[in-house]
Amino acid sequence: MDSIDWIIINKSLDGSLNDQESEILSEWLAESAEHRALYQKIKAYDSYSLSDEKFEQWRSEYTDVLSRLKQHRNRRFIRRKILVSTSVAAVFALVALFTLFLNHPEPGSVNLNESGEHSKVQLQLANGNWLDLDTIKENRLTGMNHVNVSSSDKTLTYQRADSLRQMEYNILKTERGGEWNVTLEDGTRVYLNSSSTLKYPVSFAGESRQVFLEGEAYFEVTHNPNKPFIVKTNDMNILVRGTSFNINAYPDYKIVRTTLVNGKIDVECSGNTHTILPGQQIVFEKETRSVKIQEVDTELYTSWKNGFYKFNETRLEDILAMLSLWYDVDVIYADESVKDLCFTSSGKMARYDNLINLLKKFEYTNNVTFELNGKKLTVRKK
Repeated sequence: MDSIDWIIINKSLDGSLNDQESEILSEWLAESAEHRALYQKIKAYDSYSLSDEKFEQWRSEYTDVLSRLKQHRNRRFIRRKILVSTSVAAVFALVALFTLFLNHPEPGSVNLNESGEHSKVQLQLANGNWLDLDTIKENRLTGMNHVNVSSSDKTLTYQRADSLRQMEYNILKTERGGEWNVTLEDGTRVYLNSSSTLKYPVSFAGESRQVFLEGEAYFEVTHNPNKPFIVKTNDMNILVRGTSFNINAYPDYKIVRTTLVNGKIDVECSGNTHTILPGQQIVFEKETRSVKIQEVDTELYTSWKNGFYKFNETRLEDILAMLSLWYDVDVIYADESVKDLCFTSSGKMARYDNLINLLKKFEYTNNVTFELNGKKLTVRKK
């Protein structure tokens, strides 16, 4: 589904999507990073004034999306020897997205950094300097030819730097509402969620590959039996040789969770080592220092990296804790009893959807109401 009806995009901005439209939006966003990046820019422009310089940059990126879409469809036409009748519709759908930037009136201003937009992702270099990755333009960082940056795809890519004489670390930090992907020099890919910090060496040396995490991240670790990959958090050490897994280790959460999708990991926790198999999750409760291993639907804990949420009898307090980090809101409970209400999603809930749309789904199925005033979200029992 390369195209999407502009009506759905527009309704998502004002919070009026129905369930079917929300499902369509979720599928479109989950299909590619380009879709998600374009939608994020639409939402960003809907939130604050856009400088002429940044607008021209985005228009250039948009044109590139159109070009690649056309090439993709031409290749498919040659391969299948048929006419793809939806190509014109796809182009017009994307043109409608671009028209938003031309015709949308400029909203009021908010707190911005010097470049004129939010700074939600930062990179600290080995020399201690911080860079705002949201606003960087260069493909390569100055003086660091082994690092590629793509702000449109929200990715950092490291290549092996044999010239380094000593271990150098970078720190990738996301604020609320931010996200970023980094491919380490060994090929391991890390998806960093909101309000999270990842510390890692620019080039791995020694007998192991060690990184440090605070917050949430999904790892796709490159297999190397001779050089284990180790993720260290405040409460867990995860030993990996090549696998995919998710770690949720926010410092202010009462529970730390590591969920294994494939492969095998050894988790050091509370003085013991536990072997975790695919489809299992290890849960550490900080207050009691207790450890539990359970079988889970891994998609419930990893779907965020693919652009949607999925819930199954999930407590409302846990859901809103997750949403508060992504939508940058503070949750206030006017009635504490609503925290234990449970919610099961009927399908995929778009992570990049308007917050109002998501909250309406909870109001339809639970005895709860929401009031959003700026960044304050008040939750009440009906």
